[in-house]
Amino acid sequence: MKTLIKIFSLQLLFAFNAIGQNQNNLVLNPSFEAIDGKLKKLTQINIAKDWNSPTALRADLFSKSKEGAIGVPKNQFGKEHAKDGDNYAGIVAYSYNNNKPRTYLQAQLMKPLTSGLEYCIKFSVSLSDLSKYAIDKLGIHFGADQVTLERKGDIIFSKSSGELSHVITGMGNKIYSERYNWETVCGIYLSDGKEKFITIGNFFNGKDTKAEKLKKLEGFPGLQFPEAYYYIDNIEVVLVDDETPCDCANADDKKQKESIVYQSSFVGDVTQLSLAEQLKRYTIYFDVEKPLIEDSFDETLKKVISILKENSNINIQINGHTDKQEKEAIKSDPENEKLINLGNYRAIAIRDFLIKNGISSNRLSALDAGAESPASPGLSRLSLAKNRRVEFIITK
Repeated sequence: MKTLIKIFSLQLLFAFNAIGQNQNNLVLNPSFEAIDGKLKKLTQINIAKDWNSPTALRADLFSKSKEGAIGVPKNQFGKEHAKDGDNYAGIVAYSYNNNKPRTYLQAQLMKPLTSGLEYCIKFSVSLSDLSKYAIDKLGIHFGADQVTLERKGDIIFSKSSGELSHVITGMGNKIYSERYNWETVCGIYLSDGKEKFITIGNFFNGKDTKAEKLKKLEGFPGLQFPEAYYYIDNIEVVLVDDETPCDCANADDKKQKESIVYQSSFVGDVTQLSLAEQLKRYTIYFDVEKPLIEDSFDETLKKVISILKENSNINIQINGHTDKQEKEAIKSDPENEKLINLGNYRAIAIRDFLIKNGISSNRLSALDAGAESPASPGLSRLSLAKNRRVEFIITK
């Protein structure tokens, strides 16, 4: 009887691992769902079946079944839902002045790659909310043998070693700075033959790694980490053929076409308008699915702050709006709290900015207006851009 139960359990485990996985994917346990052991703390990537770290400092594993430092969506480094399933991994890809060792993920492929054939490489990344830096050199290294470093430290490949030709870092010099959604690192790898292992991380020295310093997100307690810490999920290595093309370029083009931020303009003396009309002119417009305070908002927000300081008798309600496509996106990702509360996040981000710049919190309220009150009808890119906004309404 015990033998039958064990066989049945193994069958269930195999079925679970197969759900949602591309059958042509050569990466085993690509979303870290299969765990062999008890997850208790950080640095336990080794209990994710088929995964390990090549250095003495192991990468991290996060799970929806846990809370605290290793939880999903909330954990020590911020908040992010899994791209696929309930788990994801985490690595240090860069630190200021190399003050903290980098970490890496490593796995053996289901079978060696075939010489002369092209493989489509994809994996999902999300920068942790408390990271101070974002970088461009996230990649996958392919090798016939495991990469090993028997100490804590960075795995850096020199240009003369030839190993960088076995590293895929995505298309272009894109900096992966998205902290509210997942992005895809994607590229095509031409096999030399016999590659059996993949390692994920940053293999470039500090000089060749482009690092961008980021402002701290409003609403997240604690200090920023002086590093680029990335969540990793959904890794794919798939043979490119007529039936399975690699759509890296198309995916990038699609995202570029969807992205637009509306810029309002007003000709005339705004001071001749009522306070309500002035504030209406200073509506803040957002990019697709983003609630972040951008540098481009500064001049507009300074004008709002000036009005509030010169008119201390008024209170305002800050209404955060979304567009119809952002509302529809929730249907395909119903547990994504950041999408569900996107209007609220936008309103709170603006409210917190005003408070930080001297406006009393007693004079401000934030409301999630959702997609129910569009400023512009229709589904054109321009109409949608006009609807992703925060408005200021005088309540007193």
